[in-house]
Amino acid sequence: MTKAGASKSGPWGLRTDLLTVHGLLWMARVRPGGEPRPEVHLYLYDRYWRLAEYHERRGRSKKASRLRMKAMIHYRQSGSDGPPLAAALAMPVPRPPLFTRAVARQAGRDPDDAA
Repeated sequence: MTKAGASKSGPWGLRTDLLTVHGLLWMARVRPGGEPRPEVHLYLYDRYWRLAEYHERRGRSKKASRLRMKAMIHYRQSGSDGPPLAAALAMPVPRPPLFTRAVARQAGRDPDDAA
């Protein structure tokens, strides 16, 4: 369950995402029956996992393991049983490219063929 690559926005973007989502979750829980949807837990899982990978690359294995633990908690709360299944898709064979030579002629010359 590793995520390929790191966030394009870097660790601060991941931290901002986590802070924003946790703030929204806190506001949602104030309302009665305000439980987050499974997709929110998957999003939090992804962000925590990417942040853990960042810290692992920097040699901070203790912090990375704590973040992975948080990620796995959110993964379990999402109710997901694995990555989405792959599907085979059929596509038509593409047509060969059509090249057109569109060259302007100089003004004042008559074309050889009048079409």
